[in-house]
Amino acid sequence: MSERPYLHEALLAALGVTLSGVLLFGTGASVVSFRMMGATVLFILAVAVLARLDGWAHVFRVRLLLAYVATFFFYASVKDAVPALGLETWDAWLFGVDARVFGGTTPAVWLQRWSGPWVNEVFSAAYLSFHVYLHLAMLWAVVGPREKAEAFFGQVFSAYVPGIVGYYLVPAVGPVAAYPELFTVPIEGGWVTGLNALVVASGSSAYDVFPSLHVFITLVLLGHDARANPRRFRWMVPVAVLLFVSTLVLRYHYAVDLLAGVVWFGGFRVLYPRLVARWGPPRRAVTVPAPR
Repeated sequence: MSERPYLHEALLAALGVTLSGVLLFGTGASVVSFRMMGATVLFILAVAVLARLDGWAHVFRVRLLLAYVATFFFYASVKDAVPALGLETWDAWLFGVDARVFGGTTPAVWLQRWSGPWVNEVFSAAYLSFHVYLHLAMLWAVVGPREKAEAFFGQVFSAYVPGIVGYYLVPAVGPVAAYPELFTVPIEGGWVTGLNALVVASGSSAYDVFPSLHVFITLVLLGHDARANPRRFRWMVPVAVLLFVSTLVLRYHYAVDLLAGVVWFGGFRVLYPRLVARWGPPRRAVTVPAPR
């Protein structure tokens, strides 16, 4: 059997344990704190069980996908955990940083002069491309060779941990939610614009602004593909440029959020290989067919 968790599993577990402790201390025996603790315990137990079954064929794929489920939970929990902890939003500070650089406002306000149905359709498609890129790349990895799948999941879901931590350190709701009075031109478009608005409304964790994970995680995906999948990397670079601009055009982010995503990526590129080297490769049993 595998004798220890993957690095990204350890980081996700550490995130869950830390958030559970903070919520328990800050909110007491609340629904939010017990939900966080319960989910963290379930994740740790599931990893332990799957690790014992590591020798069975394809169990590792279930184990890798479990990290995706846990990451989505921790991401979604920000919506309830931030107000439960009484954390104040940093929108005024983020807007102030942009204003000092861009002449008294944030780029999202300045860019509304070019807002139009076809413009919003293009940039809504670009914004949605993040989800397409992440999920298709993830599915491509999980059905492939084990070593490549582990490399992909290790990088991507380790990166999510400091990204989610940023939401707690600098919680903010973004320009369009914090300063709706600054936008005099509505976001109008076709079905793509409507679909994007629906995805954001139903899938956002509300305080998911700093750093921009659309920037940070996309850069992590591109960094992985530059070596592991050069063809996909070449296809996705121009899409990524539109994706980054879309976060401003659609009024979800301040410019400083995008810069933070780049900084987070730079730090991750420096620290992650060192963490991997210290953690070491996973040790596994010989793979055997799963019982019928």
